[in-house]
Amino acid sequence: MFACTKYRYCTGQDVLPHGPVNGTLGGNVIFKTTINPTTLSAIAWTFGDPPVSIADFLSSEGPMTGVGFVGRISLDNSTASLELRKLTLIDSGTYKVNIRKAGVIQVGHTSLIVYEPISGANITTSPNPPIIEGSSVTLTCDAAGSIITREWMKDGQLLSASGNITISEDKSMLSINSVKRTDTGEYRCRVSNPISTANAKHGLIINYGPDGVEINGPTEIVGQKLTLTCSADSNPPASYSWMLNGTEIPGHSPEFTKEKSEYSDSGDYICTATNYVTGIKISVVHKLSVKGLPAGAIVRIVIRVLLVVGGAVGVAVHTSVFYITVVCRKCWLTFHID
Repeated sequence: MFACTKYRYCTGQDVLPHGPVNGTLGGNVIFKTTINPTTLSAIAWTFGDPPVSIADFLSSEGPMTGVGFVGRISLDNSTASLELRKLTLIDSGTYKVNIRKAGVIQVGHTSLIVYEPISGANITTSPNPPIIEGSSVTLTCDAAGSIITREWMKDGQLLSASGNITISEDKSMLSINSVKRTDTGEYRCRVSNPISTANAKHGLIINYGPDGVEINGPTEIVGQKLTLTCSADSNPPASYSWMLNGTEIPGHSPEFTKEKSEYSDSGDYICTATNYVTGIKISVVHKLSVKGLPAGAIVRIVIRVLLVVGGAVGVAVHTSVFYITVVCRKCWLTFHID
């Protein structure tokens, strides 16, 4: 096992850490040996297979730096630890060291993986919005850098392939087949490697409806204020139109109101809910009857009667008044007197 500090100063149970050691593109890394500071006769560092010389040190002659590493290394002559700077992606590979002290040779090897930091993570959709319920959509997660892992989440919950969701083998694409309105939400893609992490998010909106269209209001009314309300489950919100007995009522409000109802307000009210994104429109009918007088109304009717007294000559006229009181419960009153 081995451990590294935040400065990439690595230690291990052997002469070198077992590895791999993680490095950042353009950054530095230190391969620290387990040797305590002492006087070393010779040190030789190599890279790759076949080996390429990084540094050779002889106590009698001093250090020699290999081609491609000039200005990029520092060698600790007392521990044989090596610092490598300005890392490139091609620096990934196997590193070996041979150390000689008083005729004893110690050998160690480890590996380095150089990662490019992740940046520019984003999510794109296909097809482009609007997305309509029942269709399919694919979210694609991409980023610059050395991508090792991807994770998908919806509204903070980790997603896996199930139900109508499929995820590509490299997890770069998440597909939703026959989308439902419950698929609306915030989708996140987390892209990471051992040295960096980036997140991208996308708000997915599913357009649906209208459905569940209904009119709420009285079916029978007597002279007072009339209010009918039309509602529907729809995204985006539906637009509404009204008709009474086949005649259009101006306006597009979900509510129809009249301060005082009249007999002519009776009939079939039709509300049509329209979603201009999904292209769906649904109509419902509400029957309303406007009655005459309220229950328990008292009507006083005055009847004047003309009485003719006498014959053809000397006519006398007398007018009498009769009062008739009628108690009406939910009825229409019609009187005709000859």
